[in-house]
Amino acid sequence: MVRSLSSFFARLRRRGIRMAGALAVLAVLPVAVHAQVTGASLDDVINDDLRTQAQTAIDNGDRVAAIGLLNELVRRDPREAGALLDVALLYCQLGERDLTRQTLARIEAQFAVPAPIQKLIVFYRESPCVPNVKRPQAAASLGVGVTSNANFGPSNPLVTFASGAPVDSLILAPSSLAHGDQYLESSLQGGVPIPGVPHAGLIAGLMSRQYRREHAYDQRVATLGVAHQAELGNGQLGNELVADALWLGTQLYQRDIVWHASYWSPATALTSLIARAGIDLTIDDTVYPGNSIYNSLRAEPRAALNARIGARTTLLFLFGPSWDHPHNGRPGGSRHGYSTYFELDYDMQRHGRLEAVYQQRTQADASPYDTVFFGEEARQQTLRSASLRYVYPLSHAWSAYAQLSAQRVTDSIPIFSYSVRNASVGLSWKY
Repeated sequence: MVRSLSSFFARLRRRGIRMAGALAVLAVLPVAVHAQVTGASLDDVINDDLRTQAQTAIDNGDRVAAIGLLNELVRRDPREAGALLDVALLYCQLGERDLTRQTLARIEAQFAVPAPIQKLIVFYRESPCVPNVKRPQAAASLGVGVTSNANFGPSNPLVTFASGAPVDSLILAPSSLAHGDQYLESSLQGGVPIPGVPHAGLIAGLMSRQYRREHAYDQRVATLGVAHQAELGNGQLGNELVADALWLGTQLYQRDIVWHASYWSPATALTSLIARAGIDLTIDDTVYPGNSIYNSLRAEPRAALNARIGARTTLLFLFGPSWDHPHNGRPGGSRHGYSTYFELDYDMQRHGRLEAVYQQRTQADASPYDTVFFGEEARQQTLRSASLRYVYPLSHAWSAYAQLSAQRVTDSIPIFSYSVRNASVGLSWKY
């Protein structure tokens, strides 16, 4: 049955809600207490006591306890829409954006929401929910999958060379071609706040992919970094500095130091669309310990757009130039081009979430790659990847996922072209 929220707005006015900005995390809303002991039923007394305890927990800074008390209040009396809204806002203050959205969607599904409260719901649905409390976070996943190309090999065994080369062509050995395989994948990520530095934290992660047969291409990635978010003007500034290392088989293959910065303007609402614009910058210094001639520095400044369309659809779009400068005289010299990123996220509420991602980077060499074998051909390479991921919530912390992905590298020198297709399923956990 659809219930009315006609009392919401008056209730919120009594609480003194203040909006500091389109992306700001609002102050904790105190829980109103309406104890009426005289003539009240036992249920009313218990419910009023739950409200009082929740208010005390909020005053003491224990938002997790307050959420538990308010959820118990809602369980006892499903008409307590105000308590459910408080739960959503408390989740946002804890940095739990997904739980905030799930709770807001529950309100919209169960109640007839008046226009003023709908604006508040839209605001919080688009809030980044930056936590204003010191709280460790962790996530883990375990899955199985299959790939068409574990070794990133080409599918065409014939390699042709330019006229005048020492040989006209050659046939690649079968071991160099694409090999499909099954794999076990796992990941563990976490973050802890930095004491005394608001909105800053240490982040770390481990990722592993273990193949059934192609063990020379088993992958392990270790990540360690620091992240910080702050308000700048009316917008939001984010910075992240990360070092990571990739092992293939038993060999250290690649090391990166990456600085990622972004700035988002305040959100603007237009009927059912709420959007914000931004600037995104990535600087990536890459080192290959086994072949230092390919060490390079890549820079990608991009314009950004983030929008919420209707109640369930979110999109993110990035586009901008891309430069890649070699450190040690890499064949082909420096590279230039562009990169783009597009993500579409559809929230199916209790039925889960569907995420689609498309990425592309196109770059061209400044000079010929190898004049002896390929003549005056300067490489132009385009990397395209697409993925579709479905996540189904099993409980507060656990989810199941299924993912399909495809990657295609097209190169003007065909020996460097290859394609990869993956499919995987698994479980994920979040603290």
